[in-house]
Amino acid sequence: MEKNSNISRRKFLGTGLAAAAVLTVVPRHVLGGAGFIAPSDQITLGFIGTGKQGRGLFHAFASRAKVIAGSDVDSRKLNKFKEEVEATAKKSGASANGLKLYKDFRKLLANKEIDAVVIATPDHWHAINVIEAAKAGKDIYCEKPYSHSIEEGRLMVKAVEKYKRINQTGNMQRSWKDFRIACQLVRNGHIGDIKEVKVCCGPPPKKCDLPAEPVPANLDWNMWVGPAEYREFNATLSPPLEVDIFPHWRNYKEYGNGMTADWGAHMFDIAQWGLGMDDSGPVEIYPPDYKEYKHLTFVYANGVRMTHEDFGRGYAVRFIGSKGMIDISRGFFDTLPANLKTHEFSASEIKLYETQDHYHNWLDCIKTRQQPISTAEIGHRTATVCFLTNIGYELQRPLKWNPEKEEFLNDDEANKLRSGYLRKPWSMKI
Repeated sequence: MEKNSNISRRKFLGTGLAAAAVLTVVPRHVLGGAGFIAPSDQITLGFIGTGKQGRGLFHAFASRAKVIAGSDVDSRKLNKFKEEVEATAKKSGASANGLKLYKDFRKLLANKEIDAVVIATPDHWHAINVIEAAKAGKDIYCEKPYSHSIEEGRLMVKAVEKYKRINQTGNMQRSWKDFRIACQLVRNGHIGDIKEVKVCCGPPPKKCDLPAEPVPANLDWNMWVGPAEYREFNATLSPPLEVDIFPHWRNYKEYGNGMTADWGAHMFDIAQWGLGMDDSGPVEIYPPDYKEYKHLTFVYANGVRMTHEDFGRGYAVRFIGSKGMIDISRGFFDTLPANLKTHEFSASEIKLYETQDHYHNWLDCIKTRQQPISTAEIGHRTATVCFLTNIGYELQRPLKWNPEKEEFLNDDEANKLRSGYLRKPWSMKI
């Protein structure tokens, strides 16, 4: 887009909405240069959730888009976000004047200057955040696991589709070369017919039993709980700013889904990708120590078995085929035969979606209106496998699952576990 063009930024982005810049960004190289994106052409972002993960995502997007707003129910975390936005702008010779801060994310969504939102709230908030963002006409980057329950995830997908939003799920391992190559090797039959997949991603969640503690003055606890079942504050769920950790709310089923979903959203995601099951899932679930099943086991319609187990290599995925094996994680990529990892794919072989930058991929797709590498449907299907894992552990009996209808066969108790809790007056109306 030329500097003197009279085409509006939002028309350039394909949204058809008029806009004016809120955040003043005046880089030293304002007259242009190779790779420079004029401020009027930058996508404007608002961040919903400005804790540790939200601030980390800010730094991932800072050089690629224009961050003009943030919202959080913790005023200290929101102010920390402001400090980091201002400090980053200063280092690049820009200005963060005009940054808008909100306690209520709905006010952020009402800001017409925001093109897209980055959602980094606890899992129990994702569905409402995504649905309301879609209704507000914002494109969406939503952290993983995509949803907090199976039924919520399907509603989120419907909202994204209804309002024609570009949604990227934070399953960023899909944008890492080794994971893509591993899945391409599997999909092209280089280890033969897949017999088994092992996934290690940690334990399921537990019910929250933390004692009540005084609520800090800087935190709106009622808003933090939001649509979840109300319980009293405990700092384990929302630690103070000085405790620089990923909060442990993810270990409690009221707010997260345990490591089976927190890391499973990464590792089960790669298993699903390698198996070509992005629009489907398993059809049977067996609990540990049931007949020949030592570990919690999924069976797919094609007979492939996938187990949730610690196979001794940390959080990782192992594909076992009739002619070889692949182990893949963030720390290693091992193949049997060993030379498979350097295989040169021919033009006739399956090529999976390739991008080296999960964040830039989303921003590019906002402009082109093409689908990113980890869509709402993909995020939902991966999260569903995580939730099926937890349901299998909870019920401790064989289950049959219909991935097309997304329901259990002849099991009312299991089907009730597809939905989450929704506290009034919150709604998930699309």
